[in-house]
Amino acid sequence: MVSSIVPGTAGAGALGVDTRFNRHHANAAQTNDGNASAVDRVDVSGPAAWAAARDSVNTGLSQLEAAMAAGRDAQNMLLSAQSAGSQSDLDALLQNYSSSIGSAISGGAVLVGGGAISVQAEPGAAPLAINGANLQLGADGGVLSLTSDAQLSDPAFQSQVQSSLDAVQGMLQRYGDAARGLQAHQGFLGAVNDVNANVRTDLDADGARLLALQVRQGLETTGVGAIANVEPQAVLSLFRA
Repeated sequence: MVSSIVPGTAGAGALGVDTRFNRHHANAAQTNDGNASAVDRVDVSGPAAWAAARDSVNTGLSQLEAAMAAGRDAQNMLLSAQSAGSQSDLDALLQNYSSSIGSAISGGAVLVGGGAISVQAEPGAAPLAINGANLQLGADGGVLSLTSDAQLSDPAFQSQVQSSLDAVQGMLQRYGDAARGLQAHQGFLGAVNDVNANVRTDLDADGARLLALQVRQGLETTGVGAIANVEPQAVLSLFRA
């Protein structure tokens, strides 16, 4: 079984069982010795389908990178808010932050506004769902408990800032885990793309398993250098049944 490449996902967010290499036995005539011969074949998705999966993974990574950049902006804003010298300083800080987040959302940063994205990591596999977290100030169900009209004199101000910092840190960790999983999967998709350029799309089952072995060996050979900051084991786990 192939594990989900995004930690913590389940159901529609998990890759589930890899069905690309399932065996399909066809009925055949009995031989003289009483044994049945069987045709064992598997259909492997063509290059276009794998290219679409690669594009989907790249788009997912772009969304995660935009969300993590916004999360770091939120952290910097909150840390500055903790040490704000006056109410006017705080007001300017919150206004600038709100403008920046609004621009990111208007520019298509779905996760920043609390929306979800779907990544088609492999042809025929269930899509991976990555849920967003709203980084707007005081948004219902959002990450930040701090509001745009926060007051330094409010006794709850510092606790609101701290709880917001904790929530942003948790969000960044979740996004980081998802990004590392997709980055590892990029290596697998790149290897499949290279192989697809030189092989038929309709292979027998033994040929399909050989293809997986060749990709695995290639990833073992290139190691960490092929996928920056990703353990080779993260990629090799995609092939484990």
